[in-house]
Amino acid sequence: MSRHHHTTWILVALAAIALVSGTLVASSRSRASTLPTLSAPLAHVTLPDVVVPTPMPSASAVALQDHAGTVATAASSAPSTRADAHFDRSWRAPLAGGLLMFPPSFESADGQYDLVLHLNGNTDLVEESYGFAGVNAVIAILNLGVGSGVYEDRFADPAGMRLMLSRAQNVMKTRGLKNARLRRIGLSAWSSGYGGIIKILAHDEFFDRINAIVLIDSIHCGYDPHSKKLKPDQINPIRKYAEKAVRGDALLTIVHSEIATYGYHNAHETTDFVLDWVNMRRRPTSVEQPLPTLVAMKNVVPNAYMRPLEPLTEAHQGELHVRGYDGSGPMTHMLHLIQFSTTALPDLVRYWGASKTSDVTSSKASKK
Repeated sequence: MSRHHHTTWILVALAAIALVSGTLVASSRSRASTLPTLSAPLAHVTLPDVVVPTPMPSASAVALQDHAGTVATAASSAPSTRADAHFDRSWRAPLAGGLLMFPPSFESADGQYDLVLHLNGNTDLVEESYGFAGVNAVIAILNLGVGSGVYEDRFADPAGMRLMLSRAQNVMKTRGLKNARLRRIGLSAWSSGYGGIIKILAHDEFFDRINAIVLIDSIHCGYDPHSKKLKPDQINPIRKYAEKAVRGDALLTIVHSEIATYGYHNAHETTDFVLDWVNMRRRPTSVEQPLPTLVAMKNVVPNAYMRPLEPLTEAHQGELHVRGYDGSGPMTHMLHLIQFSTTALPDLVRYWGASKTSDVTSSKASKK
């Protein structure tokens, strides 16, 4: 190739290089103009959504999670231990001159318990009657002797009732009731036990705490022999409590006979004084309650007298319930104690709530 031709190729090559370089520079400038500069605010830069894939768990991790879930489910479904799971009710507990009983109808899942203090009456009969009726409570039974005066003296000072409650709490803890704590207090009495009832109600600290009262042919009131006026200390506490019951704030159940008394008003008359106080009236009734089937009722009265009480009158308003029965002799008086599980205690069971059906059923079956 001649020098002229060589020079010509060099010039052509240089021109091509210059042309390509110019194109690249122009292209570079064109792209650069489309990018944000450092001075552009970052807030105006829209970034694409970034989805980070979730890594698949390993087989061992899956197995561990399944096991943890199974354990958690089992723990949540496992039943908690009842407060009475280890409660010992095998024998009666001495209690401040009386006895504390644990009928088969008593149960407590959380440690709360109701307590009934019963004044006067055959211990076996009273205990079995509460179990037969299905009252879910522990029962303290106190027998002090003859006449209402001994019961009035025992509870004339509020310390007498405080002692009963304190000792009962200690027994419940000792017997194994977990988190034992007293919930409701009830009182019941037969015959002369009424003397203790009116004295307990006379103390303000207990009047508001007593949630239920059951009087079993056990309400009477003395009077001044000259003026014939009622003795206020024997009638006013129960009148005041009757007002509370009519409002539905407490339970007062009275069952009584027609037995005549001398020197004081009998149960029928005294009950009428209470009914008049709250403007209630009786109505006739013939609804009879059956005799219970109790082991302890055998030989308490002769078989010839062992029959259901004959109803005469009744009165009901709010939670005040009165039932009057025929009969004016000592056998009738005893029949009231024998039968109060069917004449009076059903009111308490309803008011406080029955225990489990299975417990009540087994209790009744064991008495037959």
